[in-house]
Amino acid sequence: MSAHVVLLTPPYHAGVIEITGTWPPLNLVYLAGALRNKGIQVEIYDAMSLNHSVAEIQDRLAQVRPQVVGITATTASAPAAIATLKAVREVLPTALLVMGGIHATFCWEEILTSSPWVDVIIRGEGEETFPELVQAWQDGRSFRTVRGIAYREQGEPCATEPRPLLEDLDTLAPAWDLLDWDLYRYRITDSRLAIVSGSRGCDQECRFCSQHHFWRKQYRERSPESLVQEILELRDRFGVEMVLFADEYTTKNRERWEKFLDLLLEAQPGVMLTMETRAPDIVRDQDILWKYRAAGFIHVYIGVESANQATLNALQKNIKAEEAETAIRLLNEQGILTECSFLLGHWEETPRSIEETLQQALRYNPDLAHFLFLTPWPYADLWQEVAERVEEWDFSKYDLVHPIMPSRAMSREELREAMVRCFKVFYREKMRQYCQEAEDSFKKRYMQKSMKVLFNNSFLTEFLAGMKR
Repeated sequence: MSAHVVLLTPPYHAGVIEITGTWPPLNLVYLAGALRNKGIQVEIYDAMSLNHSVAEIQDRLAQVRPQVVGITATTASAPAAIATLKAVREVLPTALLVMGGIHATFCWEEILTSSPWVDVIIRGEGEETFPELVQAWQDGRSFRTVRGIAYREQGEPCATEPRPLLEDLDTLAPAWDLLDWDLYRYRITDSRLAIVSGSRGCDQECRFCSQHHFWRKQYRERSPESLVQEILELRDRFGVEMVLFADEYTTKNRERWEKFLDLLLEAQPGVMLTMETRAPDIVRDQDILWKYRAAGFIHVYIGVESANQATLNALQKNIKAEEAETAIRLLNEQGILTECSFLLGHWEETPRSIEETLQQALRYNPDLAHFLFLTPWPYADLWQEVAERVEEWDFSKYDLVHPIMPSRAMSREELREAMVRCFKVFYREKMRQYCQEAEDSFKKRYMQKSMKVLFNNSFLTEFLAGMKR
């Protein structure tokens, strides 16, 4: 009889990405499909989306009694994930407890040293590693034979050799049928929401990011045909109305990307699409941006980070400041909603530099702007440079909206107050703009709903209350 595996999301909420929707756990969908293909019984328990407490998780798992529990986490959700596994150990003393995700991949030694209830860590991609691990555990074989994991041997943390990355992403078999689809909605358009992955990896080397390390500086793509087929299946089988692309770098290959757009135009799925990509690609594609909109892309996020070229160069953000401004203008001209981020809190940050960033954001004129803090993940290139200045060591605050370190001229509290002011000033101007839009304008309705959830149901709600006190 095969092992019974439960894949779990941690009960972590930061009021950041969740404000616009409830998002399916795509990584667990892929893992579940890989486990099931090996004959392993598996279910997905999305405790985060269900808003379940640790006590509720304990109760449910005590009833289900799986032999293996897997949980995934970013750095911000890692404390909640580790605490959840500790609680799971209390009700499932003999189960194999496994942790994966980017934080565990790089911080495996610290986790295994400080959290004895975590048995094994999946390092990197898990679709081949997790099924092999479960089979080895079930057969009583040594974990030494399983590539891509970390565990304890004679009480000491150790890691096996890395597992090669998957060669063909089209072979992945997402277990979409294991989700409770009633949970997943995009609040802005009140649509059933799915997340897809058309590629993995990024060939850029931004110093504040870690994706190029996680994916070993490799970039792999799914075929346009398989991606379109998945979107059609999500629509027809599960009633999906909106699809978010989870790719780190969605549009890298112009030929492949245009073929995907052409296939979408031919299929006419009638599904709304949203993605993140790089400003230079939007400028490159200005002659085919009409295809983006006609194929269903209503919303595009661009990581601008800074309008100052010196700051972009210091962060190894391989774009020119003017490219970002041009990209936003080009998308706006096509009627595509634009969203971008501006990073605050580098060492030389001052009230004046923040005001300059705010004014540049107003000049760029995206529909949505986020003023976020430079956050040094403990495994990113930036960490070595700033570690001695870090004042916040609670990883649950590493969510881009809590300042982790001061600048030379500003305390963390002053930085936070400046960030909130940027949001208030920027969206006051956007509100003025959209009052002038036609009443039946899609963009007006979209922006009004976006601003409502941003200021009433996000981290800003707490921050603004704190400033009033």
